[in-house]
Amino acid sequence: MNDDAKNALISYRMERASESLEAAQLMLDNGMLTSAMNRIYYAMFYAVQAVLMTKDASFSKHGQVKGYFNKEFVHKGLFSVSLGKTYNKAFEYRQKFDYVDFEVPTAGMVDEFVQHAKDFIREMKLFLDCQRNDAV
Repeated sequence: MNDDAKNALISYRMERASESLEAAQLMLDNGMLTSAMNRIYYAMFYAVQAVLMTKDASFSKHGQVKGYFNKEFVHKGLFSVSLGKTYNKAFEYRQKFDYVDFEVPTAGMVDEFVQHAKDFIREMKLFLDCQRNDAV
């Protein structure tokens, strides 16, 4: 993939991350807690996918995305361990609330994770901006 195509894909994935985060807030505001938690996870997932493109990495399974992000970005010190834990917890909650019957997040939990997702996406954007500046 050439640099223009890669940059376009990174931008697209970050736009999807922002849109998913906005949707999560709307869902939270309207009491749709399970759907809000799903969108929070996907906001973070799209941002991670964008970051993985800086290493030309792309995976079809969510667990592979999470594993590669932790191995290549968190464990190598490019992102904090706490940021990695936040993403791992969002992954866990998405699995739990999407697939386990009668499991519903609380409004407080979703509200907290909206803020975590905002912080997470901001960190991903800062990293991507630094990568772009280094490439120039």
